[in-house]
Amino acid sequence: MRYALIRILLAASALAPYSATAVDIQLPPETAVFKPSELPGYMLAQRNCMTCHSVHYIQSQPPTSPRSYWEATVKKMRVPFGAKLADEDIPAIVDYLVKTYGAERSSGTMAHNTADKPATVAPTPPPGPADAKALLAANNCLGCHAIDKKIVGPAFRDVAAKYASKANAAALVARNIRDGGSNKWGPISMPAFGHLSEAEAGALAHYVLSQ
Repeated sequence: MRYALIRILLAASALAPYSATAVDIQLPPETAVFKPSELPGYMLAQRNCMTCHSVHYIQSQPPTSPRSYWEATVKKMRVPFGAKLADEDIPAIVDYLVKTYGAERSSGTMAHNTADKPATVAPTPPPGPADAKALLAANNCLGCHAIDKKIVGPAFRDVAAKYASKANAAALVARNIRDGGSNKWGPISMPAFGHLSEAEAGALAHYVLSQ
């Protein structure tokens, strides 16, 4: 018994350096984007879906998938995986996906996609362009960000600290909001919010930097 215990302890000590070693994995930057569309679900998909996975996941689905398949797929993201999708947004997202990537794609997509370049399709204008909290809600910003902790994207306070020493901080943050991008805070891309006016992006930037 004593010798068996010694052998177990020696084996555990031999494996300890490997189990304690952290592996730093660098993911490539996100390059795929949603196909532009005038359908309202285009902006909803861009805001919600890319918080958990890349567009490549959607592009890999069977192109003959019917509407029922896409509805089940979207609902699966919410129920097992905890995606924060509003009930009222699901039909529009499904409609965009099936008409862009599924069985109904010949009837619902834009004829000119310009090589998958992101388009700026304006949804219903949010109330009060200078009202930062209304803009946060209208654009689902708090689905990825919080004031004092990282969710998918950085905490607002971390952004404010990073840009505190920059004279043009508000302009830089506003541009990042409108242009989106990746590899600023990690491998997960932030979608572009090009539909926001400069005043709206500026209001959001000032709010973030004030935290």
